[in-house]
Amino acid sequence: MFRSLSSIVFSLVLSGSAVFSDTATIATTAEGTSLHYIALALTKTSDEVAGLDLRPRPYKSAGQGAVFVNKGEVDFGLHNVIILREAYLGQEFYEGKRLENLRAVARLIPFQVTFGVQGDSDIRTIADMRGKRFPAGFDSTAFGERLYDALLGTAGLSYADVDQVKVSDWAALGKEFVRGNLDVGGLVVGSGSAARYEQLVKGYRGISLPDGPGVEAGLQEKFPSSRLAVVEPGEGLSGILEPITVLEYDYWLFAHKDTPDAAVTGLLQSLTEGKDELIRIRKDFRDFDPEAMYQDIGVPFHPAAEAFYAK
Repeated sequence: MFRSLSSIVFSLVLSGSAVFSDTATIATTAEGTSLHYIALALTKTSDEVAGLDLRPRPYKSAGQGAVFVNKGEVDFGLHNVIILREAYLGQEFYEGKRLENLRAVARLIPFQVTFGVQGDSDIRTIADMRGKRFPAGFDSTAFGERLYDALLGTAGLSYADVDQVKVSDWAALGKEFVRGNLDVGGLVVGSGSAARYEQLVKGYRGISLPDGPGVEAGLQEKFPSSRLAVVEPGEGLSGILEPITVLEYDYWLFAHKDTPDAAVTGLLQSLTEGKDELIRIRKDFRDFDPEAMYQDIGVPFHPAAEAFYAK
């Protein structure tokens, strides 16, 4: 039986000092998830470009990983801009549980997401998901059900309109979708997880979000800094069989406030000089822009990052 994220994670002490040895660590999610693949690209590139030995440390969710970064037990983490800001400010899920030791390091990539289905599914639009077996619960992540409820809402649906199938996290969702126990799965555009689904789910294809008046504004009320984007079919874009509209928001690299300057500088150096290598390893980085790593998102930057961008 899975316990809730609140009972598992926030019973832990949320403060501490980062400890750094000869290696640096980065919190990621389980094998087969999008953040897992992104972290692997960072670890390989940081070693090849900057000689930084960056080692992934998996957790059930990005939110759980952020808690351990906040404690200083892990040097770096990955999270979307929406939850990273809320975690630092102590808002929404993090009210009374502020992760005040987190520091921004770099904007990485625009993260594009929608739903995916099997090729022979009769689901063609978000509205067609009414009554379908749909992932729910997400006890180990603070963002899953919130995100999927918002996507359902673009067609005027909610969780009350679907057949809820409980999953614990993104990895569990993937397993149930591949096994055929869910009518609806996820699709992260250009990701390793989408490529895996394409191999295991016959005819895997993405479902377009509606793009009529007010849809984007409604999403932005729930997720500031989000936007709608149109994705065209292309090499490495598994499940994109025709132009579709998806939800887009940015993913960020962050650190503990006391993560050693040398580790932060080395990782930023690898990002600045290693774009081609990042793309070669993972298509997720196809839209990565080293010139756009520094943006004000309401989370202070690590001092070494501030110094790096000031050069």
